[in-house]
Amino acid sequence: MSNKPHRSNKHSSRRGSVTVEFAVCAGVFFMVVMAGFEFTRYMFARHSVDQATYEAARVGIVPGKTAQQVRDQAASFLASAGISNATIVVSPAVFSSTTSTVTVSVTCNFEDNSWIPPTFLSGATIRSSITLDHENKAYLSSDDVIDGMGDNNSEPHDI
Repeated sequence: MSNKPHRSNKHSSRRGSVTVEFAVCAGVFFMVVMAGFEFTRYMFARHSVDQATYEAARVGIVPGKTAQQVRDQAASFLASAGISNATIVVSPAVFSSTTSTVTVSVTCNFEDNSWIPPTFLSGATIRSSITLDHENKAYLSSDDVIDGMGDNNSEPHDI
């Protein structure tokens, strides 16, 4: 007589079930992991576009700056974040001493900036726009004061 344990038919009928269970679970698991990568990259790209828009607008509110310098700042920030094929719009197109606000808008397609081919966010567009008061507004004459904006009489002076 042999000392080998005898296999019952119950165990032999389950042969391969681990492989099938793995195939089902692995598919779901990898889908969740890839969705996590996709949504994380989307949020990173969205935040980068928001930050580039803000930083560019900050450059634009300084007297003496040009719309091209604003576009260059936005493009530089986006490039450092790995965002490509973005459209940058600056308004007004030409700054002058009467410029009261600067608006910067940045738009890009998520498909152009995803690390993996997007599945869940296919066709998503990332848009950001901000309007800041130009620093000229603080130095407008009293005739140009609107609702107290530009009135510096109560502010301390630098010595």
